Amino acid sequence: MRAAALLVILSSSALAGDFVQMTPIGADCLPVTLEVRGDREYARPAGEQLREDIDFSGLLMVADDGTADISVAIETLSGGRLRMTAEVEAEGEVLLSREYASDASDLYTSVHRIADDAVYALTGEQGIASTRLCFIQRSGSYYALAVKGFDPRGSSTLLRDTCVITTPSWSPDGSEIAFTAFRGDNGDLYFFDTGSSRAGRVLSRQGLNTTPAWTPDGSAVLVMLTLEGNADIYSFAPGSEGLTRLTARSSIETSPSVSPTGQQVVFTSDRTGTPQIYVMDIAGAGAERLSYAHPYCDSPAWSPRGDLIAYAARTPGQGIQIFVMNSDGTGVRQVTSEGTLNEDPAWGPTGRHLAFSSDRSGERSIYVLELNSLTVKRLTTAGECYCPTWSPLPAGTDQ
Repeated sequence: MRAAALLVILSSSALAGDFVQMTPIGADCLPVTLEVRGDREYARPAGEQLREDIDFSGLLMVADDGTADISVAIETLSGGRLRMTAEVEAEGEVLLSREYASDASDLYTSVHRIADDAVYALTGEQGIASTRLCFIQRSGSYYALAVKGFDPRGSSTLLRDTCVITTPSWSPDGSEIAFTAFRGDNGDLYFFDTGSSRAGRVLSRQGLNTTPAWTPDGSAVLVMLTLEGNADIYSFAPGSEGLTRLTARSSIETSPSVSPTGQQVVFTSDRTGTPQIYVMDIAGAGAERLSYAHPYCDSPAWSPRGDLIAYAARTPGQGIQIFVMNSDGTGVRQVTSEGTLNEDPAWGPTGRHLAFSSDRSGERSIYVLELNSLTVKRLTTAGECYCPTWSPLPAGTDQ
């Protein structure tokens, strides 16, 4: 009955590929004035970056006549150190007054912290300027697990190998990144420890061990295995040898993503003949189809707010594009329209941003969409980059 109802809701034009474009999410941005003063060598790049961070927050925007004021004073200290003093004021009340000390080489880190603190002081919501994206970077015969933040600094390589590396997934506490590496003939699952900068193999069942997805509390990882000769979704607790099989069909079941409540899993299955998006409970029961508007869907990603699911889908004449739907399968909206290969949607930790890979520049790169202004920012410019996964908010941001 539910499937029939959804098919009635979807218009014939939607089924033909004429989808509603993405609309802004959230309220209007709060206009703020911005002043950054001090040594020009540091004040100019700090001011430019702070403006970018604020405008890309999805909550604030820099304006000549703002309803709040953000001012930053930069002082150079001995030994190549900087002291940045930030003040946020609204309606005559000082909401934030804080000092940030860092090496001059780490200017952007302090700027991101100021932007996030200003966002929180003025809206009560967290900012994402201090977060980073991890992704696969391919150059020549090498594959790298790389990370990059939202500033002019280049990406950092966590590990590099000639073997294929794919599907990274950042843990909820930020301490580990799960990924698949094809060393030898098997696709094994590894964890990269962000503290020690070391990677270790954690799952090596015969066949593929890939598309890892953490539960919100980090107690378990869902993964696609071909252990029994077919692609199915399993769950395992890091540090244990036990596996719990969640799907057991002759069809391909892959690409799980866990809801923020930890009670449901959205995934890809071709049980009806073509890859479509399904949802089931965390124990693997009650599977239900969500997508009906596309001939091919994959890579579903559940938003941190729980209300939306992003995914990639093939559309007539447009190649593969990114779409967003409500968590019950209704309200399908198209997010991308440029390029013909847009894949790997990954939500930012606040649910206001969506990262994805795209070939719109001629080579696959990582892009980030801010869902309020619908502004798209290109994050990577070197090598072929894909499979983004977003870091959690830095510790201590829940003030």
